[in-house]
Parts: sequence; C-alpha cells; structure tokens
Amino acid sequence: MLKFSTEETVSLKKQFKLSFEPVYTKPEKLDDVYEINKCVEWIKSNNFQKVCLQFPDKLLPDSTEVILKLQSILNQTLYIIGDSAFESCCIDFISAEHINADAIIHFGPICFSYTTENIPYLNIYEKGDLNVERLRPSFKEKFKHHLNEITVLVDSPYIHRLGDIVSALKTCQNVLIQLVDDYPLVIENKIILFIGRNVRKLINIEFNFQPRMLYYFDGAMKRYEVCPSILKRRNYLIEKIKDSKTIGIVIGTLCVRNYLKIMERMKELITLSGKKYYLISVGKPTVTKLSNFPELDVYVVITCSLSDIYENRDFYRPIVTPFDIEIALNRSERLVPIEDVEDEEGDVSLITNTIRTTTLESASANVATDLSPAESQVALQTERLWRGLEQDLGQTEAELAQEGRSGIARKYKNEEGS
Repeated sequence: MLKFSTEETVSLKKQFKLSFEPVYTKPEKLDDVYEINKCVEWIKSNNFQKVCLQFPDKLLPDSTEVILKLQSILNQTLYIIGDSAFESCCIDFISAEHINADAIIHFGPICFSYTTENIPYLNIYEKGDLNVERLRPSFKEKFKHHLNEITVLVDSPYIHRLGDIVSALKTCQNVLIQLVDDYPLVIENKIILFIGRNVRKLINIEFNFQPRMLYYFDGAMKRYEVCPSILKRRNYLIEKIKDSKTIGIVIGTLCVRNYLKIMERMKELITLSGKKYYLISVGKPTVTKLSNFPELDVYVVITCSLSDIYENRDFYRPIVTPFDIEIALNRSERLVPIEDVEDEEGDVSLITNTIRTTTLESASANVATDLSPAESQVALQTERLWRGLEQDLGQTEAELAQEGRSGIARKYKNEEGS
C-alpha cells in the first residue's frame, strides 16, 4: 500500500542551521566578560528588587551561569529575557513588564535607540578582540596628511579597550575620540575612523552623517565605500513603492521612541498618494507571518536601525524603510509637513514601463480608515477568490448525524466494485 505520511525518523533526524554562532564563554572569564561586579554594584546601589537579564540568542548558552552567579551574590531572584518581543538589540521593556520589573540589564550588541518607557537599564557590551598594536602604525600611515582632522569612533565591542586605544593615539594631537553611545555625535562632514566591523552601523554612518571619508579598523585599516548594489536596491524599492497600490505598515517595534509618529507619517503619506494601507502587528516579523497577506504589494517595517530584516530577500514582497516611503511619495528634497507635500506629475515606471500618476488628494476627500485586526482580515478576504472553510451559521438547516464513508481513501467500502 502506498504511504500517505512521512516516517517519524525524518523529523527526528532533521537538522536546523542556525543563523548565528552560539557563544560559550569559559567559566574563568565569565566575571570579566559579563562584568558581574558592575552588575551587582548597580543593582545594590539602586535597591532594585526585580531585575531582568536580557540576552540575545547567541549569548543564551552563558545565561544560566551568569544568572546563578548574580543570584548567589545578591541573594535574590533574577529573571532571564531569552526570546525578545522584537529585536534583541533594543531594550525589551515589554517582556519585563510581565513581572513588573524594576530594571533591565542588557547584554550584547545594542542599537542605542531611545526607549518609549523610562525603565532603568544597564548596558553590558560584548567584548571583542582588537589588535591595538597595529592601530598606531596603520593610523599614522593612512592619515599622515590629516592628523588634526580625524574623528575616531569606537564601537561598543571595543569600548573595554578604550584606554589602550587612547594610549596608541596619544601622540596624535587634536584627534577626537568618541564612543558610539556618546550623545550627540559630532561627526558630520568629517574624516571618520570607525573602530569596528559592523556593516549595518557603517551604512547608517555613511547615509546619516555623510562624512567626507569613512574608514574602519578591525585589525587592518580599510576605507568603506557604499556598495553599488545597495544603491541599486534602494532605487528599485522606490520604484516598487511608486507602482504599488496597497502597502502594509508593519509595526516591528513597540520599544523605540517616536515609532507612533513614524506610523502616522506613513499613514498620511500613503493616504494622500491615493494608495491603501493596512496596519499589521504580528510581533517579530517573519516570512511565514507576512505570507498571510499576499494582497499587499509592499511592506514598510517600522523598527530599529540595526534590524537585518531590510536585507532579507526571503520575503515574498519587498521590505522597505520609512525613509524609502518618504523618498518615493514626497517629491520635496526635505521632510515637510503633509499639507506642503506636492502633487507628482505623471512619469514612466522603470519596472513596468507604464505611465503612472500619483495625485495627492485632500485629507477630507480621501480619509484612510484604521481597521481593527478582525476588520482588516474581513477587508482583505473580500479580495480573495477562496476564503477557506466557511461555517455559514444560520444559513443551513440542522440535521441528525448520518453515517459517512468508511474504509481507506484509496477505495471506500460504499464505492462500486468494493
């Protein structure tokens, strides 16, 4: 007989490939890597009673040993935040509120986004290896004609080596050294040396601060230049936004300050451009979750600046940033109030080669409706040919149960020739 199911051994032997490499710190290095004494002093000095320890996925193997060490010293119960509600680089106060936590200690990479809640938190940065001995000769060789115009920006994994970095560059006068967690960062229109290798941060520095030249040091001195494919991708996404008719606004964070203002801005721009939008809140966006909305042409995800979702090519629809929406639907070269956004004349799509027009309608003539999740689902289903199994409550008469077919699907007993 033919098999209609897969053997259970296939599922038991199936292996999954992790998108990250787990970190296993040696027991004798835990105190230094996770700064146990600093955490204890911070908790005691502020008299915190309920403290959450937030770990990214790759540091979870060390979380048990860290919390046991802290609990044995403090003689109080602590809590681990393992699976963050959104991005692990953001302070996850939402999960902390489940136990009414007093404070959060965040371990590992962080994006420095301002949180929507004023809950106390402490950042314990990851500890990266850095060849400081090569920094000084590489610095003098590369910047021998610009020694008085350089701003050195130290990334979070190397803040613990700040003293060594300062010593290596002490003979270079008037060289400004800043940390990525300094506020404000004075790096506009300057020559920047970034001590680190985080590509996403380099992209943000290049586009947000527009330095004269941007270099980075991760053991060797290199100049960073934006890959042409990134700019091509941005231009392609802008064209897709202009061609789209329905846009999904995905709430990818509840932790970053001003996310509601960004959401309202997106809703107004999309509405005035004669397009429809749907608000989607599904927690941490994944390919599986967003695949439930095939009617949408583009997704704009509101999340932190270090999220890797914008580079993910597995989604069935393009993923864009709020800035891409601004560029595509706002013809002004700067951010302007909604009432000052200009009408866009007809142009030709570079993707479909068709003429398109985007006429900005007045807010009173075209008001977008904010739908509840249930109403949004109903509105989306009206455009589908197949809507799944329908109950038809109240539309069919009640009947007594009857005996159905018996046997196997290959040939039921009541079929001819059985």
